[in-house]
Amino acid sequence: MRITSKQLKHLDVVTVSGQELGHVRDFVFEIDGQLIAQYIVKQSKWSAKSYIINRDQVVRFAEYKMIVDDNVAREEMKRVKSEKAEVKAEPALMRKET
Repeated sequence: MRITSKQLKHLDVVTVSGQELGHVRDFVFEIDGQLIAQYIVKQSKWSAKSYIINRDQVVRFAEYKMIVDDNVAREEMKRVKSEKAEVKAEPALMRKET
């Protein structure tokens, strides 16, 4: 199967279990091997949430969609949880005015 970059950038992306992740918005091309190394997937144009999917995480291509491993969604959830845990309040230095 062959598709153009324009067709690729509009593919729906779902996990094997059926969870919808969004659409391919961009991709990283490896020049030496002349192949796509990673896919950038976003839920929508206005969403800040995105996934970087390595080519070895792609299970198969079906008509109008890319099917990826379930662990893609789980890794994103772990990353978000760990980022929230890292946010800590820092103490402020206080001085007396003289």
